[in-house]
Amino acid sequence: MQTEARAIVIGGSLAGLWTARVLADHFEQVTVLERDQLPTGAESRAGVPQDKHVHVLLERGAQIMSQLFPGITDELLAAGANRIDLTQNCLVKARGQWLPQFQSGIITYACSRLLLESILRKRVAALPNVELCGGAQVQGLVAQNGAVEGVRVKWKDGREDGVETAVFIVDASGRSSKLPDWLPEIGYAAPEETVIDVRLGYAGRRYKIPGPAPEWDTMLIGVEPPHQSRAGLIYSEENGIWMVMLAGILGDYPPTDEAGFLDFALDMEPEFHAAIQNVEPISNIIGYRRTENRLRHYEKLTRWPDRLVALGDAVCGFNPVYGQGMTVSAMAAVTLGEMLGASGGKISGIAQSFQKKYPKIVEPAWLLATSADLEWLGNEEATSFPEKFASRYMPKLLDTIPSDQTVHKMFIQVQNLIVPPTSLFVPKIAWRVFRHKLRFNS
Repeated sequence: MQTEARAIVIGGSLAGLWTARVLADHFEQVTVLERDQLPTGAESRAGVPQDKHVHVLLERGAQIMSQLFPGITDELLAAGANRIDLTQNCLVKARGQWLPQFQSGIITYACSRLLLESILRKRVAALPNVELCGGAQVQGLVAQNGAVEGVRVKWKDGREDGVETAVFIVDASGRSSKLPDWLPEIGYAAPEETVIDVRLGYAGRRYKIPGPAPEWDTMLIGVEPPHQSRAGLIYSEENGIWMVMLAGILGDYPPTDEAGFLDFALDMEPEFHAAIQNVEPISNIIGYRRTENRLRHYEKLTRWPDRLVALGDAVCGFNPVYGQGMTVSAMAAVTLGEMLGASGGKISGIAQSFQKKYPKIVEPAWLLATSADLEWLGNEEATSFPEKFASRYMPKLLDTIPSDQTVHKMFIQVQNLIVPPTSLFVPKIAWRVFRHKLRFNS
């Protein structure tokens, strides 16, 4: 632990909470600065416009959560969350075919993001050396001699604006991160960006689960490239609630009015429309359209201020329909903690090393998300060899899943970031994909 040393985390959402928990093991004090006032319960915040929509914690994320917060899955279940086997309890139609249901042991805990974040926030706030500060709008960095030493803060509660100092600062402020603007202000270059945007939009509404409840917990109707651009999801949240989400690609956005929402749902399978047709809605219809994949290439900057780290959506934001963001930010926080633990208390130099390593942390999720989106864009926006290869191989693999349980289970493991994407290219999987392709074309 850094004696009498303070770390600051910019952003109090999930990435900031993972990070604060990890930093608490390495610094005397950790201060989280969040621009919104922090609610005491499972309530929405203005700074997180998508927090009422479906959020999925992948199995890798659930594993990390249990390591960082022992007993938290029991707490989630007690609060009404559902423990779901992702192949046994989910009814899925992908690539035009219903997938077989079987027990895989790949587990997620289905609940609203609001519930998950509120429980994590209480756990972090209970740590003796962590302080959560709402209403703190960070407006810039303070740096000297090649290192960041603090942040300029405007307080919304009337406190005098000023500088909060620290020996280590993490930007976990999400997609709206101002770091690309702040870096030039202290003499550093802004990063290049890679953006892959399939122009996906979605709309969601909550319903009371009808009684008796169906045998499945989740129903997913996937898109079918290149023609069927609409998708639907019925997702069981806590306490007998369904979140129903409709999505459309290439600007085919679902309406947010009553009649239009239900008409859009008619384009789903009959089972989907029938499930929601006569159930009781308990919320308004809400839409969201900021869904581009965006990677800020901080790793390519030749100069980087010491003692400053960026992680989560502040570096790499994924198309949220794939449910990767929460888990990847947890993985990044754990990696940062491991680097701090291995440093022997010498934190100089860790920041740039971490940013150089960041592409390896996000690469598995990035390849999965972008290969799916690039299929709709004709692979024209693939920029790297892995992206180009994955965008051509993955559609063939996805076509194999409905008829091959081995490929199906391996894909679910990769999708949940349990095993690396290279697992999809090993001979036993590649042969099954090739064999399916031969049969399909014969």
